[in-house]
Parts: sequence; C-alpha cells; structure tokens
Amino acid sequence: MIAEKKPKLEDYFAGAALANSLVWLTLGIMTLWEMNLKDLAILGPLLYAAGATISGYLVSRKATKNQLKVGLITGLGAFIFHVYVFVGLFELFMGMRVLSLVDHLLIFAVLMAGAVLGSFLRMTFSSINKKDKSGN
Repeated sequence: MIAEKKPKLEDYFAGAALANSLVWLTLGIMTLWEMNLKDLAILGPLLYAAGATISGYLVSRKATKNQLKVGLITGLGAFIFHVYVFVGLFELFMGMRVLSLVDHLLIFAVLMAGAVLGSFLRMTFSSINKKDKSGN
C-alpha cells in the first residue's frame, strides 16, 4: 500500500509564483520595446493560461490523490498572489490603476481553468503510465 502524499504549502507558493511569472517576465521584457496594446491584451491571458497549466501539473505531481482539488487550490493561490502583487504594488503604492475588476475576473477564470487543466493532464498521464506498466 502506497502512503498518501500531499503538496506542502511551499509547493502551492511555488505554483502561484510560477503561474504568474510568464506574464510578469513578458511585461518586463516588453517595456524595452514598443508593443501594440492589442497584442499585449491577447498575449496576457495566453501566458496566464500556460503558466497556470504548468504550475497545476507540477504541483499535482506531488499528490497521490485528489489532483483536481490540488489544481483548484493552485489556481486560487495563483490568483491571490496576482491580486496581492498587482493591487498591492501598483494600485496602493504607486497610486495608479492598472486592471479593472473585469480584468481581474478574467484572470481568475484563466488561472483556475489552466491549473485544473494541468492537474487533469497529470491525472491522464499517470493513468496512461499505470496502464503501460501493468501491460508489460
């Protein structure tokens, strides 16, 4: 019998930071070049989804059960981290409004869906590996 493993709190923190890091790195790099705001508006949600999918997959690898629940917690943690940084740094300290409420809700939906997709991929890949091992 295999002992049940669960992700630790630091795994969730790492997943939250990873889910947001692709967008933040892109925003940092794009300040060096002029970029159309329409392109940046399209690129942002795609990068959030990619980061959330990767982080949902990686954090779910730490769990032996309830991978979808782990994905949901990872997505929620990523959104809380996003709000903390964007609202805390930009809106409170710098005094400028960057994103509207609708933008934050869109980011919430993208982060949650991406993290759940990542955990679903983890469940799919683990079941494929179990079938391959049992077939040999």
